[in-house]
Amino acid sequence: MYKKILITGGASKIGFHLKKLIPKRYDIYSPSKKDWNFSDANFSKAQINLIKKCDKIYILHSIISNKKHLQKSHFEIMDQLNVNLLSIINICEISLNHNPKAQIFILGSESAIKGSFDIIYSLTKASIHKYVEERRILNKNQQIVCIAPSTISDSKMTLKRKDKHNVRKSIQNNPKKRGLNSKEISKLIFDLSFNNTDYLSNTVIQVNGGKFSRM
Repeated sequence: MYKKILITGGASKIGFHLKKLIPKRYDIYSPSKKDWNFSDANFSKAQINLIKKCDKIYILHSIISNKKHLQKSHFEIMDQLNVNLLSIINICEISLNHNPKAQIFILGSESAIKGSFDIIYSLTKASIHKYVEERRILNKNQQIVCIAPSTISDSKMTLKRKDKHNVRKSIQNNPKKRGLNSKEISKLIFDLSFNNTDYLSNTVIQVNGGKFSRM
């Protein structure tokens, strides 16, 4: 019998590598932007039913803007709130309330800790981190975990950034002297969901190479 997996943001490099790691016995549903518009946090009945059936859910979708906050329209701000926050919370709530075996893994961000040029992006990520830490699971077999990576050198978000100097500076100042790559984040997410204890829950795992160490 197939087990269902939902991967949002599956077109990202992290999603691409993650799908290659998942055993073939799993039935993977990875909707495109055309299939599932996360700007609308009111899901269809079919989408809700799919969420209920998926034992493992990987939430990788988000949007970041290069515009300064006051340059954004109300529509653009609401779009980010829906995509980066409300749609994610809705997926989690549906899953936790209807699937006693739900395992949810969410891609957070270092921006939730240190801030970002995109204020809405960092605030929505901070809200997701707090949600993961505080949202009590409803069944002993459930699990909810957030992974908060530092700069991912080969991600679309990083490659599209206009402040290339800040990216280089961040990498140079890191104790590891490099950025992350999508493949190692995918492997971490996979290992956490397939090879680790489910006692790990309601936590945000920072993956930053010791960037914030001070001693």
